[in-house]
Amino acid sequence: MKIDKVVVEEKNDKITFNTGELHVKDGDPEKWEATLHGVENQRFFMEAMRDSRKEHLTFETEAGTMDGFVAVEGLDPAATQNVVTLTGASVLNGYQQ
Repeated sequence: MKIDKVVVEEKNDKITFNTGELHVKDGDPEKWEATLHGVENQRFFMEAMRDSRKEHLTFETEAGTMDGFVAVEGLDPAATQNVVTLTGASVLNGYQQ
């Protein structure tokens, strides 16, 4: 599903990006991932990936508001689209099939 907005919970800080997708595998809210393209504030993700830190994010989507902890799996700052790949590290709260 399309992601419209991403907020860092602890800092109430908005992540700026061009497009994003949230994928729930087999309808299971414990198996999900998100991909963000055109991410402007990559320092946040670089630090989380370097420290193996889980971050609590809120996603505003076409299907409603959802939140959960994520691990940064991939970061491609050299790509023209600045792609960040996130893997769910907790249940995706607010997800409904």
